[in-house]
Parts: sequence; structure tokens; C-alpha cells
Amino acid sequence: MKKQVKSSNVFGEKQKLIIAKILINLRELNFLTQTDIAKHLHLSPSTSSHYEKGLTVPPTEVVYRLADFYNVTTDYILGKSASRTNLNDTYAIKLTNKMTIGDAVEIMAKMDNAEREHLAYFIEVIGKSKK
Repeated sequence: MKKQVKSSNVFGEKQKLIIAKILINLRELNFLTQTDIAKHLHLSPSTSSHYEKGLTVPPTEVVYRLADFYNVTTDYILGKSASRTNLNDTYAIKLTNKMTIGDAVEIMAKMDNAEREHLAYFIEVIGKSKK
């Protein structure tokens, strides 16, 4: 019989605190209370509080629900990625009928620094003109 590993043993104290800070940040960015989150996820307020204090780590199912609720990746919630969105989804976004963001990134990766600087300047100028 396999021994079940408790989530508290999988995550170190530092990782628990990172997850806690991320959860607090996401909640505050959305102007929500711990009670709001607890109600949405069908948790007790004390359970929600324990996640934000770093006392316990949300189980996998709750991490998935949090990711869906905040529209971020599970890796972001767990502190494994600085990107809130799935880059594969982002790279698939079409810039034009013939080019995706991923295509543009591949082209930029082949440019030298001077070419990238020119492109960045051009993008900034166009972006400012749209404001």
C-alpha cells in the first residue's frame, strides 16, 4: 500500500509563504475579502485564512478553482511562474491573419540587439500614439 504524502510535507515553509503572498495579492487586486473567496470556493473562512497565512497549502482541487476564479495559471498560484497567463495561449493569439504572437517572438529571437532596439522603439511610438 502506497503511503500518502501530506501537502504540508511537500512544500517548505518558504514556498508556503510565497503561495500565501500570491493569494493575498490576487484577492486584494480583485478587491475581495477572505470571506468572499471562502464563499466562492465553498470553504470555511478559517481555511481561506490559513492559506493566506501560509499555515496550510491549498489542495490541488482548490488550486485549480483559484486559478479559474482569478484567471491565472496554477503555476502562478504556486509561485512557479511569474506569468499569470498561459504563454501557449498568448503565443497563439493572432496579430494578423498570417502571424501569431509566437511567430513574432520567433522572428525577434533571430534579430540582433540593434534590430530589437529599433523594433521596441517603433512599438513604443505606435503605442503612445494610440493613447
